[in-house]
Amino acid sequence: MRLAIPVLALCALLLTACEAKEEITVATADSTVIVAYEGTLPDGTVFDSNDRARLPLPNMIPGFQTNITGMTVGDTKTFEVPPEEGYGDRPPPGIPPATNLTFEVPLLDIVECPQTHPGG
Repeated sequence: MRLAIPVLALCALLLTACEAKEEITVATADSTVIVAYEGTLPDGTVFDSNDRARLPLPNMIPGFQTNITGMTVGDTKTFEVPPEEGYGDRPPPGIPPATNLTFEVPLLDIVECPQTHPGG
């Protein structure tokens, strides 16, 4: 099972050892990114938000990872994640089962984590 949005703040705390690298400007599926985000339910209720979170894309729900991949630092993207690419029928508290989720995500930076490189 993949971790995702309501756990984003925890991910941010766990990845404080990452260092920003200015030369990395396009997010890949394996990137750790720094984003601001707001996640809303179909009725407009905000279920999660953060103004600066470090997120390892491989650990995110598939719909979040797919939509952030290819973004350039400085871009903002609004996208919808269907249940089959999100939480499906087993969402975390605060999100109804089988719900489309909408995210607005500015990509603030892309980081490189030393633990991903041997000897780094």
